[in-house]
Amino acid sequence: MSEIKFGQQLYFLHSYDFFRKKVIAASKENWDSLWLPDHLSGMGGTLVDDYLSPWALFGAMAELVKDKSFGTAVTDPHRIHPAVLAQLCTSINHLTEGNLILGIGAGEAMNLKAYGIASDRALSKMRESINYMKSFWNEGKNVSFKGQHYNAKNANLLPKPVSDIPIWIGANSPKTLKLTGEIADGWAPVGIDSKTYTTKKQQIVNAMNDVGRDLDKFSFGVFQFTFINDDPNKINQRIQGNKYEMLTNPQRIKELGYWKEEYEEIYLEATGHKSEELNILKIDRDDVISFDMRKLQPLVEDIPDDLIRESVMIGTKEDIIKRIRIYIEAGANHFIFSSTNGASSKNAPFTYWDASRIISEEIIPLFKEGNV
Repeated sequence: MSEIKFGQQLYFLHSYDFFRKKVIAASKENWDSLWLPDHLSGMGGTLVDDYLSPWALFGAMAELVKDKSFGTAVTDPHRIHPAVLAQLCTSINHLTEGNLILGIGAGEAMNLKAYGIASDRALSKMRESINYMKSFWNEGKNVSFKGQHYNAKNANLLPKPVSDIPIWIGANSPKTLKLTGEIADGWAPVGIDSKTYTTKKQQIVNAMNDVGRDLDKFSFGVFQFTFINDDPNKINQRIQGNKYEMLTNPQRIKELGYWKEEYEEIYLEATGHKSEELNILKIDRDDVISFDMRKLQPLVEDIPDDLIRESVMIGTKEDIIKRIRIYIEAGANHFIFSSTNGASSKNAPFTYWDASRIISEEIIPLFKEGNV
């Protein structure tokens, strides 16, 4: 079995001092990788709406942390030209002595729509962007590339990376899963239950087999928001909050088999959109703010608590261990956790810092030492 790795996403980046404190704490813990979001904005109605650029922060991290990989969770092919993105990645690759993972996805409307950034033809842009960057990383100079979206003629991008830069795709749809299997080095889906994970993982495996790729060189990641506590009431509050977040993605409810025909009319009245129009690729903060969430309350009552428990890491330490084990059985070998425990002391004894320490000192060693 592949080595099981654990990463931490450093979220809530509203100030550099707070970010630096998180990095220093994580540098002393048992994480294999540290990840940063690449956002311009958050989704309306959530607590997170402040983001510093990961490309600047990685430079600071490289001076503070020497023994962990860094990754983006995730960027997209729309905001940065692939030549510039390739140079950014090469620079971080040098600063970290080869320890950068480029996480990329099809793009989210919250980072594009309000800024007038085109997001059409996302799949072909992503494929072409990846191939474009690899051309420069592999050849370095006199690179010529002719595509539908990007071109280069006798172009240079030096120095070359000190090592290969692995690319992980945050894939969900059949087409992006196929692309992941064909050209990526890893997969990092968000908030996906273990049964769906198994099904979609197999689609990647099938695509890899079709083009003769080596499964042993591929990383099957899973990105999970976590909340650790031993108070049943606080755990229940978090579960109910997650139900509201799930409502902005009705396709997920359909995928998991909890959709009812009468929901379509409820969604149309509450949001002004048909259910198939609601996903993070199409709706942004202004859309979400305009939704009448009160009209979606019947759906919250219908969604079982177990559905949330299966899709995110919520509960006691023992609950988290159980969920990790289930995902490993489904084929995951690199976990990326983003803690939603509050950082202030009012959340004691389960602050962000406590939750990070519990995972690092009391959970990760169990899987590293093969004791679970």
